[in-house]
Amino acid sequence: MTARSDTDALIQDLSARLSAGATATETLLAWCEEHGLSQGPITAACHQRQVLSVVPDNVSTALAPVTGETVHFRQVRIMRGPLPLATAENWFVPQRLAAGMNEDLQTTDVPFGTVVAPLHPSRRTLTVHVEPLAIDPCEDPSWLSTSAHQSQPAVILEHTAVICSGTGTALALVTERFFSDLASFAASKSSLRRGLDGRSRTGSATQQVRLER
Repeated sequence: MTARSDTDALIQDLSARLSAGATATETLLAWCEEHGLSQGPITAACHQRQVLSVVPDNVSTALAPVTGETVHFRQVRIMRGPLPLATAENWFVPQRLAAGMNEDLQTTDVPFGTVVAPLHPSRRTLTVHVEPLAIDPCEDPSWLSTSAHQSQPAVILEHTAVICSGTGTALALVTERFFSDLASFAASKSSLRRGLDGRSRTGSATQQVRLER
């Protein structure tokens, strides 16, 4: 397989796991553990918090807030250690959360999935968009690396989903954009494989010449 096909397969695998998982926080932690990406818990560096006076139509449709309920907005960058994994835009109804959860969401950088874990959340994916690779990673493996794009890592995948409680109540609408470092190791593995294959072929050819002598 090529680096591009390796990376495409990983993106599809990640997308399927996100759709099947309870929250992105839980899925990303398992993914990072499996593939050796950074260390520590998943964190959420918060860039924006606000109470919406006007609720977008798509958010109203997904959450259906009733009289007395408000919609809060939270925009974060999801990290593991120093490694950026994704950005998330989160519209949630605080009145549907348990005591203390809103304070955590307003005052800490704990991810939404971690905060609402006691509610036994589930995920209902609405839309999935896979971003095509700009170039073949074989030609420029650094394209997939965050180190080459510190200010804005490449986005490889976008999900929009409703997060529900264990009882089926819609808690939040999220739009998440996942970064290239979640799949960049595919290019390095493919390059290593090609290198090993090349050395193996060279060694076989040398051995054949020697036998012919």
